[in-house]
Amino acid sequence: MKRKDVDECLEIIWHLGENHGDTSLDSFKKHTDKNYGEETLRKLESLGHITIFNNNILVTPKGKTHAKQVVRCHRLAERLLSDVLGMKPEEVEKGACEFEHILAPELVSSICTLLGHPKCCPHGTPIPEGDCCKSKQLSVGSAVMPLTEGKTGDMYTVAYINSQTNSRLQKLLNFQILPGVEVKVTQKYPSYVIQGKNIQLALDKDIIDDIHVWKNETAMMEIKDPRKVSKPTAASTASMVN
Repeated sequence: MKRKDVDECLEIIWHLGENHGDTSLDSFKKHTDKNYGEETLRKLESLGHITIFNNNILVTPKGKTHAKQVVRCHRLAERLLSDVLGMKPEEVEKGACEFEHILAPELVSSICTLLGHPKCCPHGTPIPEGDCCKSKQLSVGSAVMPLTEGKTGDMYTVAYINSQTNSRLQKLLNFQILPGVEVKVTQKYPSYVIQGKNIQLALDKDIIDDIHVWKNETAMMEIKDPRKVSKPTAASTASMVN
């Protein structure tokens, strides 16, 4: 059985458990568009990745480790293609499918560290944690960081919003805190104040933690007339909490 077939079958089973809570044989056959039938699953079983019991597919510890790495690689590849190469979320799937079969675990960890250990792919699906995430490894000099780690007054470009809370993500998007937008922190205490083109917001630290940025070596935008910048209000601050 080819490595790519093993990867894709385990990835399908992972998705079934994650999105449908159903890893039965019938569900597997229904959600795959390739010729991965019961014979393929029996081969996976012989490799020690799964067991089949009462029409259900049970993933072994070995299979779970393998599937987690494949899914993690795929979603980090999507993040890389989207954040670094500027591809749209709907365009990254094909490239990510190729990456997931060829990237070594060490390189996957380096990509994860470079991107600042993102929690979600561009589609909002959780990225399984790796050892580098648990140790917050910084050895490759991450080019992406939470905005809370930025220096007051320095200009940064938003790389992505790393939030698993849809309501918070939507609020940030409504305030035009989007990938590619340039912002700077003008205050860190008692609350964070960030400033961008025609906007100034007072936000709590946990919200700022969700905003991941690239460091700008040369600011592309200067805010020359502070009268054109809206001042933070109690209403805008309260609306961003939670």
